[in-house]
Amino acid sequence: MHPYLITAKPGRIRRTLTVLRRWSVRALALAVMTVLGVVVLTVRCARPIVNYLATRLIFLELWAAQRLGRPPVSGFVGAGITDEFVAEFHRARQHATAGSPT
Repeated sequence: MHPYLITAKPGRIRRTLTVLRRWSVRALALAVMTVLGVVVLTVRCARPIVNYLATRLIFLELWAAQRLGRPPVSGFVGAGITDEFVAEFHRARQHATAGSPT
């Protein structure tokens, strides 16, 4: 066994490739986190608008069903979904830990 094999350092090209790989993985992770953050922020900001539109559309359908004399089946289904959506949104706001260490 030769001692220079134990203490030999990787060549300059190999070290450069290792650094490039490490920083490219970090940049990719940062890009993924940024994209996911933008998507989550967009969805959270759109929730109140979606809730309002769903409520208005249910009232519109109920009005149309009343004029036509047909039962508003999708209005009842939509109302349940909207109520659950609103409840989940408020539950998420109450249990949010903004900067809390726990």
